[in-house]
Amino acid sequence: MTPEALRSHYPHTEHQTYLNHAAVSPMSRPVREAIDAYVGERHGADPDAPIANFESFFPVMEETKERLARVLGTDSARVEFVPNTSAGLNVLARGLDWEAGDRIAVPDGAFPTNVYPFLNLEAEGVEVDFVPTEEGAYTVDDVEDTLRPETRLLSVSWVHFLSGFRADLAALGALCEKHDVIFCVDAIQGLGALQIDVEAAGIDFLTAGGHKWLMAAQGIGVLYCAEALQDHLRPPTGWLHGPVDWEHLDEYELTFHDDARRFRTGTLNSVGVAALHAALGLYLEAGPEWCEERVLSLSGTLADELSDRGLPRYGPDAPAHASGIVTVAPDAPEALFEHLKAHGITGAVRNQKLRLAPTYYNDDADLGAILDAVDSFR
Repeated sequence: MTPEALRSHYPHTEHQTYLNHAAVSPMSRPVREAIDAYVGERHGADPDAPIANFESFFPVMEETKERLARVLGTDSARVEFVPNTSAGLNVLARGLDWEAGDRIAVPDGAFPTNVYPFLNLEAEGVEVDFVPTEEGAYTVDDVEDTLRPETRLLSVSWVHFLSGFRADLAALGALCEKHDVIFCVDAIQGLGALQIDVEAAGIDFLTAGGHKWLMAAQGIGVLYCAEALQDHLRPPTGWLHGPVDWEHLDEYELTFHDDARRFRTGTLNSVGVAALHAALGLYLEAGPEWCEERVLSLSGTLADELSDRGLPRYGPDAPAHASGIVTVAPDAPEALFEHLKAHGITGAVRNQKLRLAPTYYNDDADLGAILDAVDSFR
């Protein structure tokens, strides 16, 4: 697939420059078509379409999990759907048997999603220790200095939501293995833009929503749980966490699936699954390696050009920690944001800083539009 063919799947590019993929991404034509097809079937206008389409949709669900597993570097048995990142993190936070005095390490300045589920455990005597950071960045030594003998869990954001700092997952995974600490990753700001191998990195638990860099829909996401951790988690229960005996639904036996399906409590967001299936199909067709190279090239060029204009990047600029997020701290971030908006450019303001987040369908013309608008503002 050529970059031009890929870009043609995003009709908004004809009239605006969108650089807010770190918040919510536009849906491609294949994603909209998948949603329309699913809704059309459930709508029942076609007399041959099954309104109760559970069986006909099952292969789509299974293939979506296979695509997720391919992107994550694992087996589909280790993957399950969740509504969002918060729901995934709560599976872990509420699933472990905590004891008073247990500790959790989290980098400070993290997005609240990766903090509140663990702070909520303080009522059970669990303490949260914050790894010191500078503009979202930290070293493996900073993490190791924060760990204590009582630390049971380290939970990090793969990519910091504001500075774009990309954590060294492999090094952190090795550190957690050394100290016998569970390693959890909030991957929402990287998954779909950057490549990952959860097994090679030693990640025990990972979760992410699908509406940012995966460019699917809100209300659908992914959970990964390593097999070694699975049996140590008490799953939430509903009615799909285990095999369903349709002949004896009122004969209750609490039995869980032997894979990540045990974390499925009930009916899924099937529209969201259809969107995610299509989004992953387009992403895999484009090629994750190419997508990552494209994202890093665009964000790197944008950061350099903005720096040349007196707007240095907020956060580290080391290539090993780069991501798709470029944040700057102008004197008047809201005014610059509104100026860009008036020129058809969508970014975001977070913590009184301007955040821009290009992805792989963006091109040099998009960067030129931003830089021209910045020049006219100045």
